[in-house]
Amino acid sequence: MVAGAKLTGSSQSLQRGLEILIILDKAAAPMGVREIARQLEVNPTIVQRLINTLAQNHFVTQDQETRRYSIGYRAFGLGWSLTKKDRLISVAKPELDMLATKHLLNGYLGVLRGARAVYILSTQSEGPIVIRSVPGSETYLHSTALGKVLLAGLPDDEVEKLLTGERLEQVTPKTCTDPAVLIEQIGEIRRQGYAMIAGENIPGVVSVGAPIRDASERTVAGLSTAFAEWASPEFDIGKVVTLVKESAKRISQMLGSQSE
Repeated sequence: MVAGAKLTGSSQSLQRGLEILIILDKAAAPMGVREIARQLEVNPTIVQRLINTLAQNHFVTQDQETRRYSIGYRAFGLGWSLTKKDRLISVAKPELDMLATKHLLNGYLGVLRGARAVYILSTQSEGPIVIRSVPGSETYLHSTALGKVLLAGLPDDEVEKLLTGERLEQVTPKTCTDPAVLIEQIGEIRRQGYAMIAGENIPGVVSVGAPIRDASERTVAGLSTAFAEWASPEFDIGKVVTLVKESAKRISQMLGSQSE
């Protein structure tokens, strides 16, 4: 929601409270009330009142020296609870852990939400590259392997709508922003069962993704890995593709997929 937009059919206080949590979650450092108020385009007094309620319930915490605020442990607890209760996450986590520990591949699990992919799980390997995509963060559909496999699971008309509904960001010099070309790529991804990108979302990074399907063969999530291009002698592309596809297949089977 754009700050200052008129709310319809919803609680304004609740909406603003949620926006405060999102702002603090994305912030690189603790924030003051006036900073938050500027982003929300509302009066600092209103923000202070909402912050007080969130702090009383431990969803935000205040540094006693700087008097600035950051996300609280209660919010973390809600996310941790989800990881234990959500079947997709519980089934996928061992596979991502295996890719990270055994094969030194950073692993990501994501789902489609609107016009973005949202990471719901990530594992950091001990490999040579650090890529942090924290659960709850969003990423583009057109520039990531994860996003492209999620697009590949949609009907053609929905793919076209998502790729033409807004201007596609030129994330790196290698990012494709031509919807027609991307639609061709989506067709190829469907045929081969995986997506691979090189430097389209982060310069020098290769990513491979595969779809996760439910019992009805509907794509419900995507699994992807990432590694540095300069480390490609260590990471054989063909082997990585096989690992990702096999991990996604095992997760799908545990979710009830009938695919062979």
